[in-house]
Amino acid sequence: KLQFLYFIGYTQITQKKMKKIWVDHDGGVDDFMAMVIATKIADSELVGVTVIDGDCFVEAAVECSAKVLARMGYKEGNVVVAGVSLPAVNPFPKEWRGHAHNCNDMPCITGRTNVENSKKLITKVPGEKVLADYLRTTTSKLTIVVTGPLSTIAYIVNNHPELTEKIEEIVVMGGAIDVKGNVSQDGHDGTAEWNLYWDPQSAADVFKSDIPVVLFPLDATNSVPIDHAFVSRFGDQNDSFLSQFAGSAWALCTAQEHTHGDTYFAWDALTAAYLVDPSICEIEERHVAIDLGSQGRTLPVAKEHPDAKLCKVAKNVRSEDFYSLVLRLCA
Repeated sequence: KLQFLYFIGYTQITQKKMKKIWVDHDGGVDDFMAMVIATKIADSELVGVTVIDGDCFVEAAVECSAKVLARMGYKEGNVVVAGVSLPAVNPFPKEWRGHAHNCNDMPCITGRTNVENSKKLITKVPGEKVLADYLRTTTSKLTIVVTGPLSTIAYIVNNHPELTEKIEEIVVMGGAIDVKGNVSQDGHDGTAEWNLYWDPQSAADVFKSDIPVVLFPLDATNSVPIDHAFVSRFGDQNDSFLSQFAGSAWALCTAQEHTHGDTYFAWDALTAAYLVDPSICEIEERHVAIDLGSQGRTLPVAKEHPDAKLCKVAKNVRSEDFYSLVLRLCA
């Protein structure tokens, strides 16, 4: 009965020949934008969103995700939103995780009617189990956009390996192959990227699985900084809800280079945008392995390496094409 309640209406959706999309994110500003962009993929249907307690406090991030989708017109039975219960190995610093609360309180999504509608999209069942149930019942392949740690996918790999054949591919923001990582915690060598560092063993488990991977490492995402020049362009189309939300959310990030000494990038938005317009970057096949000794470093390796995963890896991003695409999708 519970499964039926999750997926009431899904039978109708699967009768259409539409690509099925699931977003598994970790509640940062850019994660919300990846979710929005994922709703714009041609000939597709967003059927689920899972949120892990990574770059966020998960309850606020689940609520915000549902509010944004409700404001976009999503109804109960079209999409399900759930928080993942899996724990971190290396948690994000607490002071980084507040943006989900900021976004959740934005006036453009907090109207009383919208809040009530958004509650109907949320299930309290743990997100990893919701995803497993969806894969078990669907007759279609599922494309999953993963913009947080790989723990949710590893749960499927390790607990329900028979379901991995239902996954068409995962499009992952993670890793740093030929550039330095972005982890600067005490005792770490700086080679890992945060999404994979959060749960290195899960990353390794997924890379050892048979699930096809399209990877957007820092090598690619370093090409799309979120700065004043880009964010201010939303002002000319601020009559659109999505421009209001995107501009306001990303405006929370433009001071990071002054306050933290580094830059906020469109890590996750770029990853999702690839599925809208693959021409925004080039893709090359590379063999990659997860190095657990450095807690999640993505190593380029020879195909003979015992842990080698043949991935499609993004490179040579057309930055202005990406920015223009996001603006157009939010107009």
